[in-house]
Amino acid sequence: MLAKESNASRMRPSSGFGRFRIWLLLCLWPLLLGAAQPEPQSAELLNRLLELRDAILASGVPRDAAFVTVWDFDGTILDGDCSEGLQRDGRAIYPGLAQLSIEAGLSALYSKEGGFSAFWRDYKMLDERIGHWIAYPYIVQMLRGASAEQLSQLAERAFQARYSPYYFAGSMYIIRGLQSAGVEVRIISASPERFVRGAAATLGIEPERISGIRVNERAGLLTEELIYPVTWADGKRRRLEEILHARAKQEPGKPVYLIGGFGNSYNTDGPFLAWIAGRSLPVGKPVVVMINGGSAPAKYSGLFTETEQHTLVSESPVPIQK
Repeated sequence: MLAKESNASRMRPSSGFGRFRIWLLLCLWPLLLGAAQPEPQSAELLNRLLELRDAILASGVPRDAAFVTVWDFDGTILDGDCSEGLQRDGRAIYPGLAQLSIEAGLSALYSKEGGFSAFWRDYKMLDERIGHWIAYPYIVQMLRGASAEQLSQLAERAFQARYSPYYFAGSMYIIRGLQSAGVEVRIISASPERFVRGAAATLGIEPERISGIRVNERAGLLTEELIYPVTWADGKRRRLEEILHARAKQEPGKPVYLIGGFGNSYNTDGPFLAWIAGRSLPVGKPVVVMINGGSAPAKYSGLFTETEQHTLVSESPVPIQK
């Protein structure tokens, strides 16, 4: 990662311990994931998160306090999009789960043979003429009548066999480091929840901590009835608030500190990242990161740490540990 630092998110000079922790984390990276060396900025971001966690604990909060980071998925953890797939220079790198679902016969609207081309035409028309707010939900709505279990199994196989090598090494480095330190990692995606939860095993994250666009299910079959909020743009913030509220009811009295957020799109992720950035903590400020998002619009200027990352876990001198 190459960071563009704003006054609001400038990294503090590392203490001696901080520099040692960065060095140690980089040395332990092959053991944490067994993948390509991430961009150096990844270690600095992870260190900032762990220093923030340590400072909050040192301020006198209960020792059983929970620390949480929230991530977008497509373009933030995965290079490409698990729903749409990935193309470079007009060449297909991998097909998305929308295509794989149609070709597996899980769509009542589009046939296995040639149906994906018709879907893609309709999907792009909705996206370009109306907007993401109707196009993104259409991906799961066109699967009405499909077996939820078959769809989940298809997604799990796709992540194991096709998609996991396209995880960003930098994001995986931070995630593995957070998990090793006991910091909770959650995902809120604009892909269908049944799609993105297929990544759970390869990420080492409980499926229940992965949220996406949902529809009602009856007798194990998908309907086209959306469950709100739709996890796009401000819907991600609303879903995050729902999650935190439910957690507070389940564990009353246990403090939860939201110490970080990661996304890759000002349009899709800006609202929930800005909400995280504005959260009050006992000490310090949340570490909020925009990955490969380009220049910030005026309303987000100076709010996030802007970074770039390109190295994938598949670009590795050693095998990826399963």
